[in-house]
Amino acid sequence: MKVKVPVKQGVLVGQRQQLPSGLVYESFLGVPYAQPPVGELRFRSPVPVERFKEPELDCSKEGDVSHQRDPFMLEVIGSENCLFLNVYEPKGKSAKPLPVMVWIHGGGFWFGNGNRDYHFPAQLMQQEVIVITLNYRLGALGFLSLPEAGIYGNAGLKDQRLALQWVQDNIANFNGDPQNVTLFGESAGAAAVHLHTYAEHANKLFHKAIMQSGTGNMEWVFQQNAAYKARRLGELLQGKNIEQASQLLEFLQSKQVTPLDLLKNTVGVLSDDERRRGLPLAFKPVVEDAESSDSFINRNFMDLMHDKERLRGMPMIMGYNSAEGMAMLVNARRKLEVYNEDMARVVPRNLVDQPESPVALEAAEDMRQFYFNGKALTENCLDNLIDLFTDYHFNIDLQHAAEIHVNCQRTAPLYFYRFDYVGGRNMYKRMFQAEKLRGVSHADELFYLFQMLDDQMPLAPEDGQMSERLCQMWANFAKHGKPLETWTPVQRSKRSPNGELEPIRLDYMKIDRECKMKSDPDAERIDFWRSMYKRYKPQCYDELRAKL
Repeated sequence: MKVKVPVKQGVLVGQRQQLPSGLVYESFLGVPYAQPPVGELRFRSPVPVERFKEPELDCSKEGDVSHQRDPFMLEVIGSENCLFLNVYEPKGKSAKPLPVMVWIHGGGFWFGNGNRDYHFPAQLMQQEVIVITLNYRLGALGFLSLPEAGIYGNAGLKDQRLALQWVQDNIANFNGDPQNVTLFGESAGAAAVHLHTYAEHANKLFHKAIMQSGTGNMEWVFQQNAAYKARRLGELLQGKNIEQASQLLEFLQSKQVTPLDLLKNTVGVLSDDERRRGLPLAFKPVVEDAESSDSFINRNFMDLMHDKERLRGMPMIMGYNSAEGMAMLVNARRKLEVYNEDMARVVPRNLVDQPESPVALEAAEDMRQFYFNGKALTENCLDNLIDLFTDYHFNIDLQHAAEIHVNCQRTAPLYFYRFDYVGGRNMYKRMFQAEKLRGVSHADELFYLFQMLDDQMPLAPEDGQMSERLCQMWANFAKHGKPLETWTPVQRSKRSPNGELEPIRLDYMKIDRECKMKSDPDAERIDFWRSMYKRYKPQCYDELRAKL
């Protein structure tokens, strides 16, 4: 059945449908929230749609995803014209305006999308919340930065910001509450959420935040040498260096350069060290130049995190999966000998910034001793390797972010979790051929939060209970600012007798078959990293003591 809803840009024509559970909902798919970012708009901040070309816009089909190479299907998909969002409104018993949850997908800022093949919010709608998913520009299209030519970067983040503005302008027409918007995301999407919380529009365009397996201070989030990467990309495409920034931009925006050209040459801009570390994420967020008129981030993010004037009154959920590092396992299994010979490739660069130095080799040996008892890496120690990847890529920085947050922000709660549930829907664990290994893979919780890949199979009873429990906690947080009555927030650090702040006791919810409050997840490993930072970075130990 067709349904119509007026918005500022015209009238949306969506569909009224019914879930197998009997819940009636309305969907409006492929809603353009910005003009197509093509031609002279390529790489630039998004421009809002003022009016639709037609009086009524058909919203029965999703719009294109951002141009990308799908790492699972191994094919190029999407287009530049990708700035669309999807609205899912449950038609329940409540006459009151419903809480709104806006989802930011992950994918390392270079792949992924918010469409229903991956993120259909059937389970969340059961909890009487409106869910909005969206697509934003990825890769060079979303994150190329060339300040000399007026391209300040972060276009993909600004896409998200404009989508949030669209929600503020229009969601009341869908029976949504514009004063109760929760921004949530996973992996790079969670890192983006974290960056949003420190931006000027926080508490204006959204009011609560959930970060699943990602924060803005993680080593893989920010782009290094952004202007060089832009120039190197032009050099690879043109076959020579283009010295004038304005000419380089004109070339990169021309029809001569297709999105596929940009995609094919992205890996070529990476430094040797970036390739060595095995995370080929070339174009990502940047700290913008002071001249940027609509900047998203214009200060060092660690400085922002310590700014006690930020985040006033914003409740947050933050957490991770118990074996995030499984996501790196497929590649690492093929390179065990490489890791044996070069453990320094996974020494955090904010611990030792010279990867070839004797200090880096010494730190690498400390890591080998701790994680592998000083032995060579083999198939028999994959669980230990996953622990190392989990800590290096996620856990150290996540716990650091939690400590800074509770010590600097005193007016709203932070709820921390670790997702430990292993069931029939841990699809990434299966995909990474890790069923016999312990823990929950990166992104596995998504299969309990969303219906993915048009999967119509009924959930096994236990998996269904976990899905309902997780969605209920997230929806409770969106409604009331507290996910579960028994879930207590993280408390501030105490001071020792000599006046120094002690590391926090990180109280967290262990999300499993039975949800229980625990303290200090993976404490032995975190204590190891405390000792590493104290040893190798004593001059900034106080600042980094949770990264410790």
